[in-house]
Amino acid sequence: MYTKQIPFKDFKGNPRNHTVHFNLTEREVFKLLKEFKQVFDWRESIQSTDIRELDTAEVIEFYNAFEEILLSAWGVPSEDGLHFRKSGRYEFEESALFNACMVLFVTEPEETGRLIDGIMPKGMEEMVKKADANLDALGKSEASESELRREIERLRSQLPAPAPSPATPQA
Repeated sequence: MYTKQIPFKDFKGNPRNHTVHFNLTEREVFKLLKEFKQVFDWRESIQSTDIRELDTAEVIEFYNAFEEILLSAWGVPSEDGLHFRKSGRYEFEESALFNACMVLFVTEPEETGRLIDGIMPKGMEEMVKKADANLDALGKSEASESELRREIERLRSQLPAPAPSPATPQA
């Protein structure tokens, strides 16, 4: 989970501070493979020693991918830690707080990196990077949705088995 205190002004111009929480499960990362690939490609391009100007299409792709990741990851953790409630996604998207988050993360690449590192479940970043080549190949061949699902299932099978939940009876 990634938590950040965000200073912003509401739509009436009043200064505010709000703590936001972002979290993704392995299942959610699989659903966002394409978006993560775009963000990782952007991250590599800004870390490269071969500095170049990004074209408008690249900026739009990054922004749209990052926005979907941010909206998918936003939520409120339950007090008992068993749930991460995301039912307020559209209210968040319409808020001045969301605007402030997007401005912060788009203008501060270091903070974007901390967010991505904070929401990425352990072991998943390497798997997403390995999936890059396969996703590229599938995308170039105009893969069907079933081919994409098979690739996601193949990647999912490589994940370590989760530890049993304390509430799950042991056989």
